[in-house]
Amino acid sequence: MISFRYHIITIVAIFLAVGLGLLVGNTVVQPALVSKLQSQTEQLRSEVQDLEQTWADLRAQARDLEAAGDILPQVDPGTLAGVPVVVVTHQGVGAGLLAETRAALDEARADTVAVLTMTDRMAAVDDATRQRLAMILGEPSGTDAAALQRRAAEMLAERLAVGPPRRDVPPAPDDVLDKLLTDPDGFLTSPGITAGDLQRIGGPGEVVIVVSGGQGDPVIQPKDFMIPLVEGLTAHGARVAAGESASSDYGFIGDLRSDPSIADGVIVTVDDLDFPIGGAALVLGLERLLGSAEGGDYGIKDGATSSIPPQQ
Repeated sequence: MISFRYHIITIVAIFLAVGLGLLVGNTVVQPALVSKLQSQTEQLRSEVQDLEQTWADLRAQARDLEAAGDILPQVDPGTLAGVPVVVVTHQGVGAGLLAETRAALDEARADTVAVLTMTDRMAAVDDATRQRLAMILGEPSGTDAAALQRRAAEMLAERLAVGPPRRDVPPAPDDVLDKLLTDPDGFLTSPGITAGDLQRIGGPGEVVIVVSGGQGDPVIQPKDFMIPLVEGLTAHGARVAAGESASSDYGFIGDLRSDPSIADGVIVTVDDLDFPIGGAALVLGLERLLGSAEGGDYGIKDGATSSIPPQQ
C-alpha cells in the first residue's frame, strides 16, 4: 500500500513541473506545444485522481479489516483443538503476519508443534554455501542455486508430509530436516527444537501452514521455494493452508491460486492473514478441510471467494 503513496507524490511533482512550464510557455512557446502540454497536464491530473481513489480504497479495506475485529470466538466450533500443526515461514516475514497466525492457532487451541523458518542462507549466493546445500540434499556440487532451492523445498515437503525416517530399520536413514536445522550455515531455524522434538514434526496426522509475505523484492522468490513446498506437500497428500499479508508484494497466494499443478479445493489460502478476520478464515478453513476435505480461498484479493468460509 505504501507504494501507491510514492506514485502519487511523484505524479504530483510532475504535474507541478508541467504547470510551471505552461506558465512560462504561454509567452515564449509555440501554441501547438502549449496545447500538447495542457493535454499532458490533464492526463496527469486524471492519473493522480485514479491513484488517490485506489489509495482511498486500500485504506478503506484496511479499516474494514480492523473493524471486523476478532470474530473467532463467535464462529469457531472448536474442531481444531489438539490438531498438530507445523508452520513454515521465511526470514523477514512481517512480525504482525506471523503473530496473527500464531494467535489464531492458539485461540483455536491447535497444537503448534514447530515453527520452521527458512533463512536467507537458502539463497546459496556463494560457492561454499551452494556446495554445502548440495551435499545436504545429495545433489551434484555444480547444481545452481535455484535448482537447489526447489530440491530443498521438495525434500522438506516429503519429510513433513510423510514424517521422520524410521530408526528401527538399519542403516538409519538421514533426516533432511535435522540436517537443514543443525547445519552451521543455518538453512532452517526453529528456536527451542531439540533432537527429540524432530520425531514429532511431520507425518500424515499433521497440518502444514505455509506463511509468506513482505514488501519489496524477496531474497528468495516464492516460485523458488515456497510454491514448490506447497506443491510437494499436496502431491504427498498433506493437509495444507497458505497465507500472506494483505499488503504483501510477493504474489505468493495469487500464484498458488492459479497454479495448475494444485487441484482446486485441496488447500486453504488466506490473503489477509495479518488481520484477525484472516486468522479466523485460516482456522475455519482448516476445520472445513479436516472435516470434509474441502479447501477454499479467502480474503480480499483476486481469487478469494469470501472473507471467511460459509458457516454450515
